[in-house]
Amino acid sequence: MQAVIVAGGKGTRLRPLTYQTPKPMLPIFERPFLCLLVERCRAAGIVDILMNVHYQAGQIQDYFGDGGAFGVRIRYSIEHNPLDTAGAVKLAEPYFTGAPLVVFNADILTDLDLKALLAAHREAGAVATLALTRVLDPTAFGLVQLSEHHRVVAFREKPTAEEAARLGIDTVNAGTYVLEPRIFAAVPKQTPWSFERQLFPDLLAQRQQVLGFVSDAYWLDIGNPAKYWQAHVDILSGRMPYPPQAQQTAPGIWVAAGAAVDPAARLEAPCYIGGRCWVGPEAAIAPGTVLGGASLVNRPLAPGIYPPGTMVP
Repeated sequence: MQAVIVAGGKGTRLRPLTYQTPKPMLPIFERPFLCLLVERCRAAGIVDILMNVHYQAGQIQDYFGDGGAFGVRIRYSIEHNPLDTAGAVKLAEPYFTGAPLVVFNADILTDLDLKALLAAHREAGAVATLALTRVLDPTAFGLVQLSEHHRVVAFREKPTAEEAARLGIDTVNAGTYVLEPRIFAAVPKQTPWSFERQLFPDLLAQRQQVLGFVSDAYWLDIGNPAKYWQAHVDILSGRMPYPPQAQQTAPGIWVAAGAAVDPAARLEAPCYIGGRCWVGPEAAIAPGTVLGGASLVNRPLAPGIYPPGTMVP
């Protein structure tokens, strides 16, 4: 079993946060988001990871190296020109072993059960298994239509509200796949190629078995600043089970090692105080506040994400 993490995007929707930092390296409580994906792979027994990189690739390579410090093996496929989703995975083909590939989009926060996803793929004998999630408003997503046996029968791009109501479909692509590597044989090399618009529809046209795995797991696309902040709040609130590496001093209030919080300071849940912070007696930390490390605060803070070294005297 191998994992492929598609981590080459520029993160334009997250600007200005991504002007100097690749999107997958943006921190979730002072640790790069990519750490979460690597840890999820290792927990599922997947230790051979292929990482597609492009924008500011050196930052990712320098941080993770060969993966040994994280208990995995990491190799990189460097995307010099944008190749879209399937084209980016095709680029790693020289490293394929023939084992199924678990493919991740590096901007999705989820606690999807990878072992259950893999088991469903094997049991169905599918060439591709797509993790799907249900959404209340499907108009912002491409819909995936299933048969009664959970086989994918059609992809429907971003319907209007009327079309979505008529179709009665609320399942959307959740950005995690299990794929048999042979399906990439038909993908041209060094050519932009899309999973959603080309490869998956082509498999359906060939009557290949594409399985939809519907999950009620937590799922969030963190591709814009509002969603990036929401990810932190959802973790602090327990909606996404990924506790920060910090002490929970009261329900929903997390304080990292080395932080000093004055007893007179008012902290309201959910909030996070980063490592080596100083929170003074006049500070009031509002719900939904994430305070980066080595910050100094001694007056009220509004909800939001504050970068390391914030000074609010």
